[in-house]
Amino acid sequence: MSDKKRRRRKRPEAAINITNLVDVTLTLLIVFMIVAPLLEQGLEIELPESAVAENLVTEDQIILVECDKAGTVHINRIEVLPGAVEETIRALIEEFGTVPVQIRADKDLPYGNVIGIMGQIKAAGVESIDAETQPLSIGE
Repeated sequence: MSDKKRRRRKRPEAAINITNLVDVTLTLLIVFMIVAPLLEQGLEIELPESAVAENLVTEDQIILVECDKAGTVHINRIEVLPGAVEETIRALIEEFGTVPVQIRADKDLPYGNVIGIMGQIKAAGVESIDAETQPLSIGE
């Protein structure tokens, strides 16, 4: 009788259990959904409104100068002291050549600060500066 028990033993099935795969995949999806918004760097800027809001959109290299309402200046997402804007722009022009310069300044930043930063950009040898705005919202 012991021979019969050995013969009746079930043979292993070649089936894939995907439950663990689905668990890991969903866990990774949730982690990426939580982490992705945190990866975006930059300043929180509320742009001024303009009836003619034509912002520079390009796939090429640009120099992006951002200024928040506290006066913090970032150039290409790297914080720069307000007095070092000119030399930083000069270094970027030497590295990339002549590229467009775009400035994003918070609408609550005093006008004199914006003009001071634009003056430093001009002093670095930039002929044209594009100012980013948002479309005018009517009725708000």
